[in-house]
Amino acid sequence: MAAGETFPKISRKIWWLLRDRLKKTVPSAITPTIISSLSEMTEASAKANVIAPLRQLGLIDENSKLTDLAERWRHDDEYAKVCLEVRQKTYPQDLVEAFPEVNDNQRGTIKNWFMKFGQVGEGAAKKFADTYILLSEADPTKANEKASSDSSPKAKPRAAKPAKAAPVEPRYEAQTAPMQSSQAIEPAPHGSRRMPAIHIDVQVHISPDTSPDQIDRIFESMAKHLGGYIK
Repeated sequence: MAAGETFPKISRKIWWLLRDRLKKTVPSAITPTIISSLSEMTEASAKANVIAPLRQLGLIDENSKLTDLAERWRHDDEYAKVCLEVRQKTYPQDLVEAFPEVNDNQRGTIKNWFMKFGQVGEGAAKKFADTYILLSEADPTKANEKASSDSSPKAKPRAAKPAKAAPVEPRYEAQTAPMQSSQAIEPAPHGSRRMPAIHIDVQVHISPDTSPDQIDRIFESMAKHLGGYIK
């Protein structure tokens, strides 16, 4: 087998979408317009990335008409046989014999094979390998797995909760007003003992953003400490 050989590469999404389309109706030919109707692919991209690989795989002829393989490919009971036939006709015998059945552990080895014999970079080799693995799986139920995966809702990232603001400690000041002349201690009448009268003014400065609960606590504290002077 000559190095630098070109191999087909087609996305799994288009593979299953096209097969579902052919299950419903069989068009006279597979055109770029039909491919564009199944995906957001442009017609130019459809020619290069779908029409050309389908020809390499033998599912359409030079006129883009369905071959007998494609007619059988759309039926579940024929799908596995067709995939293995297409693989046998499309790929070198040594590759098929080396990897008759594939699993996820062999993806890297198969990709390296395509890098070497296809003389391509890692990105293209990965696509070549994925198409080969798709045919080797030969499992029509893989379409259901894809549909289930695509339809499952993705969990939305939770919005970060805003940080809770630290409670603002109320500030209050108790100020004792100086005694006025009228509040001076008066001499006690003869023969009696009289306690001096004391007058206290308390000023409370409360921030506007103080909550009602915090205000209540302020006055509870005042009542506790000044209760002996309040009548």
